[in-house]
Amino acid sequence: MILLADDEPAFQRLTGAWLRGLGHQVEVAGDGDAARAAFAAKPADLVLLDLAMPPHHDPEAGLALIPAFTPAPVVVMTGHADHALALKAIEAGAWDFLAKPVDPDLLRVVVARALERARLAREVATLKAQAGGDEDMGLVGTSPAMAALRALIRRVAPTRLPALVLGPSGTGKELVARAIHAASPRATRPLVPIHCGAVPAELLESELFGHLKGSFTGATTDRPGLIETANGGTLFLDEIGEMPAAMQVKLLRFLADGSYQPVGARAPRMADVRIVAATHRDLPAAVAEGSFREDLFYRLKGIVLRTPSLDERASDVPLLSSMFLRRTSEGRASFTPDALDWVAERRWPGNVRELRAAVECAAALAIPGAAGLMVGAADLAFAVGDLPSEPASSVFKTLDEEVAALERRRILEALGRTGHNHTHTARELGLSRVGLLKKMDRMGLR
Repeated sequence: MILLADDEPAFQRLTGAWLRGLGHQVEVAGDGDAARAAFAAKPADLVLLDLAMPPHHDPEAGLALIPAFTPAPVVVMTGHADHALALKAIEAGAWDFLAKPVDPDLLRVVVARALERARLAREVATLKAQAGGDEDMGLVGTSPAMAALRALIRRVAPTRLPALVLGPSGTGKELVARAIHAASPRATRPLVPIHCGAVPAELLESELFGHLKGSFTGATTDRPGLIETANGGTLFLDEIGEMPAAMQVKLLRFLADGSYQPVGARAPRMADVRIVAATHRDLPAAVAEGSFREDLFYRLKGIVLRTPSLDERASDVPLLSSMFLRRTSEGRASFTPDALDWVAERRWPGNVRELRAAVECAAALAIPGAAGLMVGAADLAFAVGDLPSEPASSVFKTLDEEVAALERRRILEALGRTGHNHTHTARELGLSRVGLLKKMDRMGLR
């Protein structure tokens, strides 16, 4: 379907009839608000957008409309054509630029190419969803708990139902949201995340619903909210349990009928957004104590998914540890056998987040040896602050090893401060450039 957004009745009538004659479905809108509403109600495959429409009739102001139609290709049309305006339109996200009066042959070619691009984008998204294996989901693990979670995601993703992801902190709830979005028909549309506890309560409404110019002090321009940005896609509400009570009411209205009202607006707008929410809190308990609305809870829990703790998927710990080490060292480091035993036997109350931080820290502190960069149990224990259970002689490094570790750390810190400029780093450390390079070679830092 093509959305034709233009305020000239004659152009609407003639161009709309001409496009229908080519076999296209056409929806017509006469101003920016109507175009946004039409796209929200039924996202088009292509948008033909006149930049100079009400209420401003200013091509520069019309540029702000372009992102509202993401990811559909937008072809802008204007009678105020110039090179600078065309560049601004492309920078704002337009796919092509046509000057009025529009040449019919040129328009036919542009429309055909834009629709072909949209078709190919949909096919790629479908193929990705069909071939989306466990690695594409980002949910690594062979344990029964993870296999069950991935299977549920595949069943949930194609539906329109909201999803509620529950689980302890650090278990990858955002990864689950991303996997749901990637395997859904909305994969070509945006996935927009927001942490409900990280945004001040007085700003959360504007952040979600947007605001109009002049609606409050400092609102110098219209600003779309995250719901408008996510139109046609998925909105991920992380830590939904932290949402203030006043915002819970407004979110409930949006979940009920898809309508929302930007701050300062007099009329509601519509958006087609799938909600995936997550929290580590006990929401039924929050409902019982009155800090979370019961009706919102039941709206959100269309489908409930639970992310397992590492205690529930202990067999995945060595696999996850190896993956984190490979990524952080770019494949240059390895675990000693005692290191994998150590991570498997230890409990991880901070779950995957704690495990990843420990591996990354241990890799940064490890000392290169004859076999390359090896990360041992002692490195991991030091990284997490665990007291050694073995005699100090077998756990702590020798004085030479401690000095080498300190020297390595100082060089890495100095390289970071100087942007990896060897001359400046050597000067800061009181070394010659050749001396610094020799040390970096010996430590495997080049």
